[in-house]
Amino acid sequence: MNQSKELTREIHPSNSEKEVNSSNNGKKQQECNKYIYSRWMVFLVLMSSIAVTLYFHNGKHNSPVKNNSAEFLMPPNPQRTDTKPVPSYTQLHIFKQAAVCSDSQVCSQVGRYIFEKNGSIVDATLATMFCSGLSNMQSMGIGGGFIMNLYIKQEGKAYTLDAREISAKASTRDMHLHDPTTTNEGPLSIATPGELKGYWEAHKRFGKLKWNEIIQPTIDICKNGFEMSKHMYDSLHTNSKVKMDKQLRQMYVDEHSNEFYKPGTIIKPDKLCRTLEIIAEQGGDSLYIGKLAEMFASDLKDMGSIITKHDLEEYEVRWNDSIPIDINGDIMYVIPPPASGILVSYIVNILKNYNFKPEDISSVNSTILTYHRIIEAFKHTYGKRTQIGDPKYVNIDDLVKNLTSSEYAENIRLTIDENSTKDGPQDYGGQFYIKDSHGTAHISVLGPNGDAISVTSSVNFYFGAAMTGNRTGIIVNSGMDDFSSPGLLNYFGLPGSERNYIQPQKRALSSMAPTIVVGKDGNVKLVVGAAGGTKITTAVAMIIIKMLWFNNDIKEAVDTPRIHHQLIPMALQYEFGNLDGVLQGLESKGHKTFRYRERGSIVCGIAQNGTGIYANADFRKGGEVVGF
Repeated sequence: MNQSKELTREIHPSNSEKEVNSSNNGKKQQECNKYIYSRWMVFLVLMSSIAVTLYFHNGKHNSPVKNNSAEFLMPPNPQRTDTKPVPSYTQLHIFKQAAVCSDSQVCSQVGRYIFEKNGSIVDATLATMFCSGLSNMQSMGIGGGFIMNLYIKQEGKAYTLDAREISAKASTRDMHLHDPTTTNEGPLSIATPGELKGYWEAHKRFGKLKWNEIIQPTIDICKNGFEMSKHMYDSLHTNSKVKMDKQLRQMYVDEHSNEFYKPGTIIKPDKLCRTLEIIAEQGGDSLYIGKLAEMFASDLKDMGSIITKHDLEEYEVRWNDSIPIDINGDIMYVIPPPASGILVSYIVNILKNYNFKPEDISSVNSTILTYHRIIEAFKHTYGKRTQIGDPKYVNIDDLVKNLTSSEYAENIRLTIDENSTKDGPQDYGGQFYIKDSHGTAHISVLGPNGDAISVTSSVNFYFGAAMTGNRTGIIVNSGMDDFSSPGLLNYFGLPGSERNYIQPQKRALSSMAPTIVVGKDGNVKLVVGAAGGTKITTAVAMIIIKMLWFNNDIKEAVDTPRIHHQLIPMALQYEFGNLDGVLQGLESKGHKTFRYRERGSIVCGIAQNGTGIYANADFRKGGEVVGF
């Protein structure tokens, strides 16, 4: 590897700790754009002349990060006063009629192909999702579940399709107390998947092309094999159980070295390919009733799961109206509970009467106050998050009314102290801990007729439960980890929310927040959503804020280094690239801060105005946008 690539790799803000270490071992990484590289080379020359000691950022400093094989320096927070973010290597794509944004360039191309065949917005989205469930099986797939926000321009209305996983009929609230690790690994972590049933129901209602036509591109990719992505490779290292599953081991592990195959390796999941062919022939309900359902039920039984054939037969999706929120004349459509759309609306409603404008982030001092206000809105919002539950099992009518009310949010805004923050979760209504998840993917689509879809799908953790059906080749989710259990405390000694306790055939609280913003003329202005567990809500809210109030384009909004506060832990989490002066200013107001090194949230965003369609895929994961 030449020296310039290696240096760029070491310092690029999207790299995780493992990625930086891998550069020291000579592993390949995509070269960042020349603009970023040149700026960092200046930094390296300056830094080479002085000794640098880095401390954990508890006020002013960063800490050295150590690894078993190497020690390396973490770049300090930027000192510059220019608040404009350094652009990433991704392109701002511009189209005239339609756009598809996903975690995979190939899958985005599949979506465009379906549009070109005169498919509907649902046809194109489902084709993209089938493909993503294959090429990004670490994040989503037919063994998981999704939530879709669908805007139909001709109707001037948006719908929510909830196809999330549900607990098995035999589930009990104390089923994990004997061993808390069973919530996120092993057979008791598996929830009844809803992904494929959701595809089927969406296609029946809004599809135009034949069912098999939207699956065939994925079948072709499956049979020919696809390249392992860098994100998939990184995800393998986060779930050690992958090596214990026979089929996953065959796909991803070199038996001679016992190491994972490298990015670029061709993956061919033969059994899953055959399952997709059966689904194309027999329909999307074939995994729930019929011979394929029997095969899948047998797979689950062999794994030790409590999910039965009857659980599959009784699974039902939920159709709801998306919730319209007025934002100064624009309409923001958010999804109802048990997902987190109402949390996005709460953040935006708290902040909208500040009447933010671009000048509010044009200098370090103005950014400090603006970010302080935003962080306080985050904290109030996460204080409400654990009050959300499945509305079929708990009454949350008043909660939904409050979190979507401008008046209620304004009363909260008036309590925000401009000069200081508070340290107690109870000051923001927080009583329970918040679980996190990582195995998630998001897809945003805008069609040529003005319809739009924002959809988030998940298997919960990377590669779900790390268990694969011996007959079907389906990777199953670890969705039970999204529930709370009585008697189990988190690291901070806080219990889980009773509203999110396990009950038979219940949906768990979800961080998913696929969102669509529509202008006064009925035309879509923004299609946005994210992957990233509890960081989803704040990421989506920040994109909306930056687009609507700070006049960012979609690339600027996605590229900007993110901030996140979920109340517990009581600290502002921030990405590399946030200015040191801003962070010091926030610390002077009482905010404790720490920098996270993982990718955090991954956004797919599409924006539209009178001049065209603008789209950007997040550099943090390496997806792509296509359109026409």
